[in-house]
Amino acid sequence: MDWVSPAARVNQMKHLISFGMTTIGIVAVAALLPSFFGRERSPQLVSDVGAEIRLVACSVTSARTSSLRNAELVTNIVNGLPRDVHVLLMVSDRSAFSASPSQRRVTFVEMPPQSDISIWPQDPFVVVQDGATTKLITPCSFDREDDELMAGQLAKLLELEVISSELHFEGGNIVCGADAVLIGYDTIDLNVMRLSLTEAEVLRRFEKLFGRPVIVVGDEPQSVGHIDLIVAPLDDRRIVVADSRRGAELAEAALAEEPQQVEEFEMQCEQGFFGHAKIAQLQDRDGNEITRPDVHGETRSAIAASLQLAPALDAIDRQLSDAGYEVVRIPALIPDQQGPTDENGRSQPTYPFLTYANVLTEKRNDQLQVYLPQYGFKQLDDVARRTWRELGYQVHPVSGFATSAMYGGAMRCCTKVLQRN
Repeated sequence: MDWVSPAARVNQMKHLISFGMTTIGIVAVAALLPSFFGRERSPQLVSDVGAEIRLVACSVTSARTSSLRNAELVTNIVNGLPRDVHVLLMVSDRSAFSASPSQRRVTFVEMPPQSDISIWPQDPFVVVQDGATTKLITPCSFDREDDELMAGQLAKLLELEVISSELHFEGGNIVCGADAVLIGYDTIDLNVMRLSLTEAEVLRRFEKLFGRPVIVVGDEPQSVGHIDLIVAPLDDRRIVVADSRRGAELAEAALAEEPQQVEEFEMQCEQGFFGHAKIAQLQDRDGNEITRPDVHGETRSAIAASLQLAPALDAIDRQLSDAGYEVVRIPALIPDQQGPTDENGRSQPTYPFLTYANVLTEKRNDQLQVYLPQYGFKQLDDVARRTWRELGYQVHPVSGFATSAMYGGAMRCCTKVLQRN
């Protein structure tokens, strides 16, 4: 990738931030982190809506160390975001990436040698701010690969405090609107069981930690593991909820009217899985064989699974409507969430989770903006763009998400917002 840390801007900056053996200049700390000079307020979770995005974190797994090669996808994310958004790019294999002086928007953050990170920086920590201070909050435990190291490495670079909470959570199961934090039922239930607390006590602890009222999404075990795949807060008490029934209808119509396009999409999912059509199998770090998923003909199975899931999403629609939100439904095509497993019981990638709720939004120059994942399923991509435009958003399509969606994640999963204006 043609990225390089923005050392050329050092003379224009007020601060240098030291990281490991290298001193790098990004943007002045005063510009990256909040400075509400003279104004005090309680710590609050950074919202998913509102002011301009200024700083984000992404992570890349290299072709030398991982079967999931997301360098091209992160390139699309960087290019899809506004030019004044700075990206902190966490890598565990820095030498695998080339550098170019033409790209000054990205700062590489080197993870410890031999660390094994995922492409999902959204999950292992959350960001809270109180006036002039930003803190990274980690759950009491996080056991996916070496992702628990992400918060510490970012905090060293930005000279931030990391606080370990006694609560269990994953960032993908938490979304934050202008007036409340929405948390998926499974997170609340997990804390009730592990901490031997009542639900009310768990809610009070999350409200204290996040500095905002909490709404629990759902009242039974979740059909979808993370609510940010199906729920997106908007402005003015509006909220998006995925509509898998509508997604199934669109996919069914595509099969009837443009079957060749659907087949081509399925083939592209398979052939692009390892980054090259001729690669059908690789080994992971432990020597286990990984084969590319068989997606051919699976659109019809995804339609059936989407229809089965629709009542659960309708129930979320009713719950949030009752809570005073104006609910907007956006099509989604959602495969069976149980999915295949290997001989060790580990989940295996399957048909992509086509969601248009897993997005980044902001208000820039008095215009609502959405950074919208695109998967290559033309009929669904087209309707999603049109729906967001009808909501008053300027749409910025970001392509290349089909492979990450086979692991169950999209734009928000891959991009952690650290700072807004």
